[in-house]
Amino acid sequence: MSGSVAGALAGTPELAARYAAFRDAAHEALGPDLVEAVRGAVAEVHGIQGGGGEGARGSASEAVLAYARRMVFEHTAITDEEAAAVARELGEPGLVALSVVAALADAECRAEAVGLPDLAS
Repeated sequence: MSGSVAGALAGTPELAARYAAFRDAAHEALGPDLVEAVRGAVAEVHGIQGGGGEGARGSASEAVLAYARRMVFEHTAITDEEAAAVARELGEPGLVALSVVAALADAECRAEAVGLPDLAS
């Protein structure tokens, strides 16, 4: 397990294992290329260097990446039409997995920004 959230959970093995299983299931549902593109788009919103940009886009459509970017600060403003466009592309389970992957990527970026593993120890 890696990442700031995982590091903060290291002292609680059962919770860490559940978090890893949840995260891994969402990642599996999207596939590694799309996960990396989403994580890169979210990191980019946070201003993290090496977030990915166009090079990390892979096969992700602009609708998918726009949805992922908006999850960070504008999740309540995502319209039904935007969500439906993603659901048409990825299916309903894919839309849910995308939402989870984007939310967890956002949490990892925020946890890194505040040094969560250090705060949790």
